[in-house]
Amino acid sequence: MQWRVDEIRDQWGMRGECLVAEPLAPLTTWRVGGSADLLVRPVDLEDVHALFNFLRHNRLPWVVLGGGSNVLIADSGVRGVVIQLTDMNYIIPCGECQLRVGAGCSINHLVAETVRQGYAGFESLAGIPGTVGAAVAGNAGALGQQVGDCVHSGLVAENAAVERWLHEEFAFGYRSSAITTEYVVLEVTMKCQRGQPEQLRQRVKLARQHRWQAQPVVGANAGSVFKNPPRQSAWKLIAESGLQGKSVGDAQVSKQHANFIVNCGKASAMDIVALVSKVQQVVAEKTGFKLEPEIKFIGDFGEAAVQVALMQVNGRV
Repeated sequence: MQWRVDEIRDQWGMRGECLVAEPLAPLTTWRVGGSADLLVRPVDLEDVHALFNFLRHNRLPWVVLGGGSNVLIADSGVRGVVIQLTDMNYIIPCGECQLRVGAGCSINHLVAETVRQGYAGFESLAGIPGTVGAAVAGNAGALGQQVGDCVHSGLVAENAAVERWLHEEFAFGYRSSAITTEYVVLEVTMKCQRGQPEQLRQRVKLARQHRWQAQPVVGANAGSVFKNPPRQSAWKLIAESGLQGKSVGDAQVSKQHANFIVNCGKASAMDIVALVSKVQQVVAEKTGFKLEPEIKFIGDFGEAAVQVALMQVNGRV
């Protein structure tokens, strides 16, 4: 479909950035993938309403892209509209030891700002890439802490209807929540405590050091590719299966950390999908454990991704 940005703005009143045929690879940490038919960055809740009116009227498929750190974009790109909330990146104190945080705010900016202002409770999250909205949806975590632990409530959109969800409605689990592809996290109210900035800075320093020591990965990657099975470590299962350093095209199982896949230069999304599938198959054959991807797949990967999808849904290789 051919889009004219001026017509979209005039007819639907959208004020945020609208980009036609926008390359998505530079917006992801893997640096792979095709273009979005239309990339839209709403600036506030009013703009979100205008955007969903546009989507609903034109019956367009849509998907949310956060900081691009835990996703794989198809080589063919994404049909319809890709939504980024990077312009909704505010942090506003509210109530007693609570913060209103825009979904487009990066986790690292949240950590830096809360430390500067003397708010404790986020230090263990230092170094986690991506945005608050995406981190809430996937309940990202580190050092035994999950993002969901900090959530008091949030504003969630479903087809332009914005509702406030309380903590229990998010149904946080291990790297999961009730936020499916039908919903968009717009804002989160976070719980915190008061703390001394100098002590908080030291905790952040230690958290970053621990993260680097545990995951000293060099090269374009998307973080941990697989979830840990119960009472197991995915990286150990992959390493014990002899897969470190194995490649498909320019996609390689990291030599520094077996649960990372690195783009060594010119990897395609299909290279990465093929390597994910290979790791699943070999680990299942050699250890009996079935690894479930932690990353999200955006776009049409065709038949090559069917086995990966089956693993996610049915727990089978």
